[in-house]
Amino acid sequence: MSTTRERSGIFAVLGAALCFGTTGTTQQLGAPDISPVAVASARLLCGSLFLFFFAYFQRKSRGDIRMPLRDLIICGCGIGMYQLTFFSAVHSTGIAIATVTALGTAPTLSAVVAYFLLREKPQRNWYLGTAVTILGIILVGTAHGVDSFNLKGVGLAVLAGFGFAVFNVFCRRSLKRGAQDMWLTATTFGVAALVSFPFLFTQNPQWILTLKGGLTIVWLGLVTTSIGYVLFMYGLKRIESSIAATVVLAEPATATILAAVVIGESLVVQSYIGIAVVAVGIAYLSRSAAN
Repeated sequence: MSTTRERSGIFAVLGAALCFGTTGTTQQLGAPDISPVAVASARLLCGSLFLFFFAYFQRKSRGDIRMPLRDLIICGCGIGMYQLTFFSAVHSTGIAIATVTALGTAPTLSAVVAYFLLREKPQRNWYLGTAVTILGIILVGTAHGVDSFNLKGVGLAVLAGFGFAVFNVFCRRSLKRGAQDMWLTATTFGVAALVSFPFLFTQNPQWILTLKGGLTIVWLGLVTTSIGYVLFMYGLKRIESSIAATVVLAEPATATILAAVVIGESLVVQSYIGIAVVAVGIAYLSRSAAN
């Protein structure tokens, strides 16, 4: 039977997934005509400020262990790449495909990055899980016919998955060394905000000062970034990473439902089958990684 601690961890990760799942819809609804990289840059700036605000209240438990500067820069560049390419992928190929592809490739690419960085050799089960996930992504991407497959959009989503994989592996290494999770997340996003700052000016930033633009960035920065990651980190302390990886599958489900209901993206039966196959692949990867 689940303990109160485990239940609170599961609900925290579920809450994080729901927050993450609103990202693409918020972009498409609140800033459809704004450059996606400008939106991503503004989100990182806003989100990092809120993360530093939350980290301030945990300063007494910060400790002396820090992520090495080189790792911090690489980690920040990884999360910066994730944000910039993910929003571009949503703009190019739609919310459902971009979210499923980015989330689906992240565990696979994390194993690849971990192999080259930490020499962690993937288990044999990893190959099957990866194959299932790739099949699901192909099903989602070709749901409206092979001719509808958006290579550019899917490629950008894969790059987003790679960026998140770099962030994931480097953060995990520092967390194992004893770094505080909130300070680690805040500093990483701070570096990402600095790296992405020039992209804010790909379009006149005056749009941020409008009511619609301001509310969009506050939601993206506060809810989908700060609160989302605070909840996710809280949950990871209380449940196994394999369980967290399964619960966070609520993110593509949320993104898909919102894309269909709010934005009006056309989804067919094959789309839902593909999403289900990706979910099975990720769940299998997370379970095998825990064994």
